[in-house]
Amino acid sequence: MDWLTALALMAQGAATQPAAGQGQSQLLYFFAMMAVIMLLFYIIILRPQRQEQQRQEAIRNAIKKGDRVITIGGIHGTVLGVDTTNNTVSVQVDRNVKIDFSKNAIATVITKEEKSGGDKGGGDNAKKS
Repeated sequence: MDWLTALALMAQGAATQPAAGQGQSQLLYFFAMMAVIMLLFYIIILRPQRQEQQRQEAIRNAIKKGDRVITIGGIHGTVLGVDTTNNTVSVQVDRNVKIDFSKNAIATVITKEEKSGGDKGGGDNAKKS
């Protein structure tokens, strides 16, 4: 039962003057359904979005010199320095090209450990006997 139908039923109930108990039960049912819809909205949409924002903020706060980053614009580079007072990151894109970005413009961080750990693994890069 959607909210529009419940609202129509409440309007009909008020027009016909039903018994006092019946009108109150419809109103109670309406508010219970609205509470369930709000709870589902929070669980399905708001909570995961907040968790993702917190994860992104933690990643941006952990940026350090030498990390490889990808910006939201798709620029790949290496972090040369982090300015915490201005909330900016200096990224070297090529030999003589250095660009300053806001920390919020960083989409992905590839740390030194991830970069070297991926190369040492025994996956596709390992020699086959």
